[in-house]
Amino acid sequence: MAGMYRLIWLQHVHKSAGSTIVNQAIANGEVPYGNHKNGNPHTDEGELLHLWDFDDEQLGNFVNKCEEEGVTFVATEWGAPNYETLERDPRVILITCLREPYSRLVSNFNYDYYFGFSKSTTIEEYISEDGTLKMDNFLVRVYSRKYQNNSDELDDESLEIALTNLRRFNLVLAIENQSDLSEHLFEALGWKKKQVDSHRTFGNFRILLSLVLRLRLFKAWNYFARSIIGDTEFTRSRFIQHSRLDTEFYNRLLQESIRGNLHPLQKF
Repeated sequence: MAGMYRLIWLQHVHKSAGSTIVNQAIANGEVPYGNHKNGNPHTDEGELLHLWDFDDEQLGNFVNKCEEEGVTFVATEWGAPNYETLERDPRVILITCLREPYSRLVSNFNYDYYFGFSKSTTIEEYISEDGTLKMDNFLVRVYSRKYQNNSDELDDESLEIALTNLRRFNLVLAIENQSDLSEHLFEALGWKKKQVDSHRTFGNFRILLSLVLRLRLFKAWNYFARSIIGDTEFTRSRFIQHSRLDTEFYNRLLQESIRGNLHPLQKF
């Protein structure tokens, strides 16, 4: 299998170790797209490539271009490409990492809260804002490809579509399975574990300094103390009520054999 071209394709789910995987890929010698941001391909002019809008032929041509240019790793973070098309291409290795849905939401909110990407002070306010990452049943939306429009109605059929698409992946990791990110990822892809930036919420001195300089002293203290904001029983119960499909999706992931059967492969 030595010398066989492979393109590792990460479906990046926010606050689910996606940036860690991107940085591990680069640290292990994988070649990202010529112009990229956190693994997401961009045009030479700096525009994000909307790979999720590509039809079968366009996706095939994109993979052809990656092979011609020696690109071995791409990520899709802002949309969901046609997984069935990618599964049919023997050159593509589909991987993803998920996180318990409520924990992901809390982490996403705290990241945006401390980094200044949201003015909301509670999760209830946060999820009422416009924005893809705050949609209800976010995971089911991603893997059923109903990702771009919050008005899309989701139902049990959407859940089954999401699970069917997840089974198309060669490697499915879960943060709650501790060995996935410490062992399984590296064994499956033939990587070695490196020291990389994880884009974690806490521990960023520049963010702490920025909060102090802007006299956000209460927020700065909470950041220094690594205080998790907004995680309450009321918030959790509301989340479970409105994101029932996500809860079932993640439970099914852990219970079923949707883990992938990828064996170590030689790098291009």
